[in-house]
Amino acid sequence: MIRTATLKIAASTLILGMTMVGCTTQHSPRIASASAKAPAGERQANKLHAEAYALAGKQDYATALERAEQAVELAPRDAGYRLMLADLYLKNGRYASAETAFSDVLTLAPDNNRAALSLALIQIALGKTYQASARLDSIADRAAASDVGLAYALAGRTDRAIALLERAAREHNANGRTRQNLALAYALSGDWQKARVTAAQDVSPIQLERRMEQWSAMAKPAEGYTQVATLLGVQPVVDDAGQPARLALAPAPIENHAFAAAEPQPAFVPAAQTVVPVADVPAAPVTLASSDIVAPVVQPAAVFEGTAANDYKPVPRFARAEAPAVKRATIRKASAVQAPRGDSPFVVQIGAYSTPGSVERAWDAAQARYRLAESVTPLTTTVTIPGRGVFHRLAVSGFESRSDANDLCASIKAKGGACFVRTSAGDAPVRWASRNTARG
Repeated sequence: MIRTATLKIAASTLILGMTMVGCTTQHSPRIASASAKAPAGERQANKLHAEAYALAGKQDYATALERAEQAVELAPRDAGYRLMLADLYLKNGRYASAETAFSDVLTLAPDNNRAALSLALIQIALGKTYQASARLDSIADRAAASDVGLAYALAGRTDRAIALLERAAREHNANGRTRQNLALAYALSGDWQKARVTAAQDVSPIQLERRMEQWSAMAKPAEGYTQVATLLGVQPVVDDAGQPARLALAPAPIENHAFAAAEPQPAFVPAAQTVVPVADVPAAPVTLASSDIVAPVVQPAAVFEGTAANDYKPVPRFARAEAPAVKRATIRKASAVQAPRGDSPFVVQIGAYSTPGSVERAWDAAQARYRLAESVTPLTTTVTIPGRGVFHRLAVSGFESRSDANDLCASIKAKGGACFVRTSAGDAPVRWASRNTARG
């Protein structure tokens, strides 16, 4: 009990201030006079939002979350309501739901640095360090260096974190939180001497020893989420089913375009009046087949390491990246390549990328970072996601059982990577032509 309290007190001097629910004016209730002429639904949403704000101030986070969900259901495109919803999911330990909610905020308000930082922290806790790191890169030049620097350190990029925080600590207006974040970054990088000297500038000798103990435990986490959960003072719940479907932020423009493209086809069919079985044409399974193929792919959204900055922006640039000719020129199937250890159907997916060339670079990086054994075989397959485009998945095979695949994935996560185990779905062993030509 005492240790938990101490950790939370320490976190108050360290953690990014933007994660404290109820302590920011961004959540404050709307002025009543400003909404008096609004439709009844908007007025009710504002009332529920105000109740959630008050309850959060009393630390009744469970009830506050109920009110916030009701407000978002009534006003689904209000970024302020969704921001409070995301914060309350986090305060209730529902990390997966908070990830979705913060992503929705960024869809509505892409320049919201607080939401971006919060989302990066949650992704770090969930083991999605590639996505988190890419997100931090996208806001590093506009968000507070003290906050971004600490997030980089938690993501394992301590060199980048120290560079940012050292520069921020030299500013004339640098405060204790910046220096303590720098000290923690030193600790996470393994430089305990600098960590101690820097931390000593703002804490007493007794507090310093306690802090060093806490940071020592953080530097060797038992679980991937431990560091973030310790700083936030909120442990993730195990039964988070995700944000309710009724609160999903539907990409209306994309869906409308899809329906518009599908509707005219039956309208033009009667032009062929001499064909009797025209009535069968509207039942053509084109749309259903596309849906059936794509549905299983949408779930593992965590694998888009190479395109993490676009997880919450449905921009069309990936669709333009689809180029079958490039795929044929860069990657060749090698049917003779066999997985030496085993031929179970389980594979470990490492990532999904917008171009075949990115797959090859990712494989080189994975071999260097994770020291993958020669007994595993790289696999690739191409999938299409509506509204996002074509992606090339990278996975490895060669396991005798699912347990072996789980062991490799666990070792990848222990080194800061992201992965998951699945069954093979059309994946084929590959080799890269460039290894036989330009290289060497």
